[in-house]
Amino acid sequence: MRVLLIGGTGCISSEVAALAAKRSNIELYLLNRGRRPKFIPEGAYSLQGDISRPEEIRELTAGMEFEVVADFLSYSLEQMEQTLNLFQERCGQFIFISSAAVYWPRHFNEIITEENTPAGNTLWSYARNKILCEQRLAEEREKNGLDYTVVRPAFTYNNLRIFHPVGPPHQEYSWTIAHRILQGKPLLMQDDGTALCTVTYAADFAKAFVGLMGNPGAYGEAFHITSDEWLTYNRAAEMLGEALGVPTRLCHIPAHILGLELGGDFGEKLISFARGAAVDSRKVRKLVPEFVCTTSFAQGLRKCIQFYEENPEFKVVHQEWEETMDRLAEKHGEAYPL
Repeated sequence: MRVLLIGGTGCISSEVAALAAKRSNIELYLLNRGRRPKFIPEGAYSLQGDISRPEEIRELTAGMEFEVVADFLSYSLEQMEQTLNLFQERCGQFIFISSAAVYWPRHFNEIITEENTPAGNTLWSYARNKILCEQRLAEEREKNGLDYTVVRPAFTYNNLRIFHPVGPPHQEYSWTIAHRILQGKPLLMQDDGTALCTVTYAADFAKAFVGLMGNPGAYGEAFHITSDEWLTYNRAAEMLGEALGVPTRLCHIPAHILGLELGGDFGEKLISFARGAAVDSRKVRKLVPEFVCTTSFAQGLRKCIQFYEENPEFKVVHQEWEETMDRLAEKHGEAYPL
């Protein structure tokens, strides 16, 4: 099975690539700009190009057909349309990476399922754009029989990405979160921190994703892929401190105030998080029974900390974000140990 991952070196896609590269029945290609060669697994073919330049990609992949094309890099309808136009006629299955952010729970800490929770989060622009992409794929299946699959990750982390809802703008600055805890500085938290979140180690996520590749039962369907470990945001932050050996201090700020302070996409995201997200992944487990999460959040955090200790060059602190957190913590309230 010839598989193309558009991306392949990010938090989620790098683990999908690592697992797929080990499968003897998969011939794996990664299409990206080649900026993170360290994350390209042995045995994978690297295609270096910019997906935003369609003619360049058309020339780069001329004559190539794939059983599976997985799009990790489309965040708008325009981007996805462009990628779909490039590969629709030469792929068997088109996998679009959407997000569990599309869901709009009707109740606080509602248990989310694909069947019962509407994809209707119009508050966050990121989610709105993913919804438009999903709708377009459904239309294309109805009109032209496109075999597509939608995958909706929730909070997925790896050894580089340290999970916290109010974090720096990119995973490459994740150490900033740990740095604040180690310095005794508070992390900011939306509302009272009792909303639920579902956290998943990326290597576990990859097991389900690879199981959906070339799987006819996945055609025309949407799946979220998560562990069954539901934690409050407070508890997740507390566990990070435990992994570091230092108590976590939190500064709770109402989500709408914190969202307005931070503004833009990030502000919309935090307000969305206030509803909670206990995600139930029984649907994908039924189709991919080998999907079993073997890394708990506590274990995953220890792996994160070990990675940073062994690779200190990744201990990069985002100074501007640090200063913003300091300013908002001072402005909006006291921080207390959990």
